[in-house]
Parts: sequence; structure tokens; C-alpha cells
Amino acid sequence: EDVSFSYHEGAEVLHGVTLRTKPGAMTAIVGPSGSGKSTVAKLMAGFWDASGGTVRYGGRDVREIAFEQLMGHVSYVAQDTFLCDATIADNIRLGRPDATDAEVERAARAAGAHGFIERLPQGYDTPAGEAGARLSGGERQRVTIARAILKDADVVILDEATAYADPESEAAVQRAIEKLVEGKTLVTIAHRLSTVAGADQIVVMEAGRVAACGKHDDLLASCPLYARMWAEHTSSLPDDREED
Repeated sequence: EDVSFSYHEGAEVLHGVTLRTKPGAMTAIVGPSGSGKSTVAKLMAGFWDASGGTVRYGGRDVREIAFEQLMGHVSYVAQDTFLCDATIADNIRLGRPDATDAEVERAARAAGAHGFIERLPQGYDTPAGEAGARLSGGERQRVTIARAILKDADVVILDEATAYADPESEAAVQRAIEKLVEGKTLVTIAHRLSTVAGADQIVVMEAGRVAACGKHDDLLASCPLYARMWAEHTSSLPDDREED
């Protein structure tokens, strides 16, 4: 509600941003590069405090909620996946430290990660390497999604979660995300508009402000920026993959 934000006392990058999500609904946040999408996502996840205005979860100012308590309700999956220099199983178990081996494997299967994990030299006991260096981008994404599935939070925030997935695993990552978000409140930062055209609401960001908010068809008719972005997106798709 009326949120502004500045990095380290620098220039303000968000200006009076107001939006509301609904339980069980999908909210997509779109906009040009640098429009403030990822900053909004991190504020919603409680990683930073707003410089002005208020971020609320369940009607309560997030600054009044213990970070550990808030994180029990929110899963955040970013484009820059982070894995510890620990085993694959331990990386997944970060989502719920008391999870059993069977629960870890079940989450990995749901995320489409079990197959490649089984092929690793020590399976689930294989060290991921520093920052997950032993895995490909798509494999790291699926481990991160398995972690979020295991956590089973009420709210899932996806910050361009497939952006760095290698092409051969992008479909697997997308299937894993679909499993992750079943029945959840979803906020997704999207770079492919076709993946969010069916969202319950689409928030269009421009230069740190909310330019428009609505459903896909309404925005095509009422928001020139969204209509332009959609035209650019659909024109870039190969003819045999073009989507409505």
C-alpha cells in the first residue's frame, strides 16, 4: 500500500506502489526491464523493508511479523538459484529441516529432479558444490523448487524462475513449477507474457510505478504499454509455437 523504496539511501526506485493479492489466486507482475518488478517481489517476500508505505500479510504489517514466522508462510523462488555447498538432500531439506528422506525424495520427484539426482555419483548424498556448481542451471532450479515443494508454504513468489534454465530442461522446470503452485496463492514475475495471460490479475509496472492492473483482455484494450509488450512477445514466437 503506497510503497516506495530506495537502495542504500540512493534514488527512489519504487513510487507509491499499491496492489493486493487474493488467497488462492495468481497475480502476475510484468513490465519492461528495470521497471521494479523484482524489487516488488523481494519486498513482498519480506527480504527488505519498504522505505515508505506498508507491506501487509493477512492484514498485518510484515515488520511486525518475525522473519522466521513470515518465511514459514512464503516460498520465494528466484532466477538466481542458491544452493549451499552441501549434499543435494540437505539443500532440499532447507525447505523443512525435519523432513525425512522419503519426504525429500517425494519433493524431488514432484519437482522432476529425482531422475538426475539418482544418476549422480552418490545420489542424494552427492555434494552440490559451491553455489551448486556441479549442477546445470535447470538442475539447480529443480532442486530449489523441490525445496519449496517440501516447505509447502501458503504463498509462492516466483521471480522469473525459469529465466536461467538451460533450454533442454526448461520444460521440466515449468512442469515442476506447476506442481509447486497447485492450490497456492501465487505471485509471479514473468518475462514471457504468454505464461501469465490467464492470471487472475496482471500488474503492469513502468518506471517504478503501477501503470495498470487487470486481466489480459482488459489490459490489451486499455493499457498501451501492455498491448505493445504483448505484440512484441507474440511476434518473437516461431510460427509453429505462437499462442493466442
